[in-house]
Amino acid sequence: MSQSEKDKQMLAEILNQPDAWADTIGIVESKSSQLLELTKGVDEIVFTGCGSGLNAAVAIAPTCQHFTGIKTRAVPAAEIVFFPETVFVDRGRYLVVLISRSGSTTETVMACDVAKTRHMQTLAITCHPDSPLGHQSTEDLLLEPANEASVTTTQSLSSMILCGQAMSGIVAKNSEYLRQLRMLPQLCRAVIDRYHDLGRHIAENGDITKFAFVGSGPLRGIAREGQLKIKEMVLLPSDSYPLLDYRHGPKSNVDEHMLITVLTSDRAKRVEIEFLAEMKSLRGKLFVICDKADREVRAYADYLAEVDSGLPEFARDILYLPPIHFLAYYKSLALGQRPSSPANLTYWVETRQL
Repeated sequence: MSQSEKDKQMLAEILNQPDAWADTIGIVESKSSQLLELTKGVDEIVFTGCGSGLNAAVAIAPTCQHFTGIKTRAVPAAEIVFFPETVFVDRGRYLVVLISRSGSTTETVMACDVAKTRHMQTLAITCHPDSPLGHQSTEDLLLEPANEASVTTTQSLSSMILCGQAMSGIVAKNSEYLRQLRMLPQLCRAVIDRYHDLGRHIAENGDITKFAFVGSGPLRGIAREGQLKIKEMVLLPSDSYPLLDYRHGPKSNVDEHMLITVLTSDRAKRVEIEFLAEMKSLRGKLFVICDKADREVRAYADYLAEVDSGLPEFARDILYLPPIHFLAYYKSLALGQRPSSPANLTYWVETRQL
């Protein structure tokens, strides 16, 4: 397959997210009884992974704690391997949720081994059948319909986040939250239809050579993933921070060449408006992704994507990803890069010395 054909296949994977999400929800709900049994009596849930898998963990963990009331953290898989005492305490009852598209990433597989030696329950979220991680874990949520051929993750990553959210709703026995999640595939179709061309339009602005993604709470993992998509596909400088942290040093990089993608929430709205005003005063370009924009947001945004879901902030966050995917994909093509198979990257990472 030529590089051009590979890149077209990646675009098809981005566009397929509504179907991948619908299949994901069905897969997770079919494992409801196993998930309830797995989390029974657990003191803490640790989500872990590497790269995009870690970004998914960061996106899921706040939602899981919010709905289940169980203490929840996201940690890099290598921290579990090399510094387990900084993650676990004696006599704690843990569920370790391991996120890996391939199910073969060395650090994540080894983190599963560490958890097993400590007699902990483990849950794998993967997209490949017959993976080492799937075989070694207590339970496996196999999202095969969300798998992709591209090296760069798009539909697999958003589906794995959705998987963790649906798991949280099941464990919390929150039928309303699960109802909201079931609305996401159809809402995603509308977002894709409305903002496909916007990504291409932003990519055509040759003055934009630096990128930042900011978001708080459940959106922090989405911001991290946006930064990674630019790093992987576009090969230009990109940062990710909690929204207000960006004002403590990183804003020194803001100028007319910086595109700041602001992922807005409900509860931090007032400070988000103040942030937009400050970044505009520094000549930054603002790409605002929100549920519904008011007059102030519209006044500051150079580019605007309204997902228009009507859902609360813990339910709508993955709808912010398709506009980011289009931005990274078309900027990559505009610069003559290979969005589906970036330089120096492989489908999964093997670390031989572990």
